[in-house]
Amino acid sequence: MELSIVLEIEKDAKLHEYLMHHSYWYRLLNRDQKNFEALKKEYKTFKRNANFDKVNNVVENLELVSNIMKIVE
Repeated sequence: MELSIVLEIEKDAKLHEYLMHHSYWYRLLNRDQKNFEALKKEYKTFKRNANFDKVNNVVENLELVSNIMKIVE
């Protein structure tokens, strides 16, 4: 793997954590440096989906609390 890619991965802690959970990317990056762009694209998609999931969880929790408050009243 190219040193520039290794440094960029180390610079972004969340990308490094993503790589730890999706280790098949290390093999792909070792084979071809061009896969780094595909990795960044997939990581951005993953990060965006994770943010949507967090928002949905908050909305569901607020609805649950609202329903509990209605029952208590």
